[in-house]
Amino acid sequence: MPSAEYFFLRVGLTFTSRIASKGVFIFKGMGAKLRAVDNTAEFPLEDFNLIGRSQDATIRVPDAGISRQHATLRREGKYFWVTDLGSANGTYVNDVAVTAARALRTGDRVQFGTSIYLFDQDETESIVATPTSGSGLQTQVLRSSPPLKTINATLLVGDLRDFTRISSKLTAEEVGNMLREWYADCEAILKPRGAVIDKFIGDGVFAYWPKVDVKSRAMALEAAKMLSRPEANHSPTRKRVTEELGIAIQCNVGLHVGEVALGTMGRGVHTAVGEAVNVTFRIESLTRKLGTPVLASRDFVDIWGTGQQLFEDAGTHELKGQPEPVDVFSIKSADVPVAKAV
Repeated sequence: MPSAEYFFLRVGLTFTSRIASKGVFIFKGMGAKLRAVDNTAEFPLEDFNLIGRSQDATIRVPDAGISRQHATLRREGKYFWVTDLGSANGTYVNDVAVTAARALRTGDRVQFGTSIYLFDQDETESIVATPTSGSGLQTQVLRSSPPLKTINATLLVGDLRDFTRISSKLTAEEVGNMLREWYADCEAILKPRGAVIDKFIGDGVFAYWPKVDVKSRAMALEAAKMLSRPEANHSPTRKRVTEELGIAIQCNVGLHVGEVALGTMGRGVHTAVGEAVNVTFRIESLTRKLGTPVLASRDFVDIWGTGQQLFEDAGTHELKGQPEPVDVFSIKSADVPVAKAV
């Protein structure tokens, strides 16, 4: 059978191939870069990038308005997420301040301090190419977006305590290594327990289980205990920082259950959103005020039955943005096996 000619069309690029059968082809993106608006500099992006004034930053910007460790750009799936690291003059995307991790798309205007760059990425498309009769060609580009749906989910937010203060005492390389190791630890703890890691947010992680049953709550609590325990500091960089600089690096965790909207939001980012997500972040923030590494909402604890023995009342507290105070609970003892409450 004679081979058919296929043309594969992507944004700005054309691929030609001669093959013997038809099918679906996915071409990986050719990378991403930041380009100064005045065309004086261009930086190819790695999977993890630390932007700052420090000489050992991944992307060093000699601008007095930029902090030593100013922001990170991290690839997650096919997107790059920008996160401000508590910089003095802020990070902006299209003139909007970055207050939480934000996914970038080609053409976005990214500002670190007073330095402005354009983000450019060769984005992946899924292509189906089908030969027509004779010499004609037919190309079909598929763009699919999962429908938005509402589910009840078990939610977890973890955050490295005092990260801004700690990072100010480290080199850019140490900050980058510490975050890479911590991301890997989060994945090693959360994914085997059935969690979906929604996103990493600089020094934080947001994950969820798409159910609110006892097993999901037990897995979330077990993950929270593992993330917050002292042994979690034993990755190479964190261990050295603790031993040589006397800096304790700990993770605080907030747990909650509630209704979330799950799907592709706005600019093609697949995520979970909703008031329950906001509450979980606020509960995690409350751990600092109460001096406890893990806090769970009453909704997380109440219908668990035997699981309630694992918690003790930590009081009723106001949460920013919430009209009513929220009851929260701390872990009664880290030594009580979660499995006994399942």
